[in-house]
Amino acid sequence: MKGMLKRIFLVAFILLVLTAISGFFYMQKHPLEGNTKLTGKNLHFSGQVSK
Repeated sequence: MKGMLKRIFLVAFILLVLTAISGFFYMQKHPLEGNTKLTGKNLHFSGQVSK
């Protein structure tokens, strides 16, 4: 029983990491240009804010 829970947790963690990595690369290729209505500014990784 403990081994099964461990395996389920491990699989969920790996899926989460893969989702985060693929989402990061997707955001690098397709930056959100149309969804800047929330803040009104684009926040870049270097910390610069462009209007």
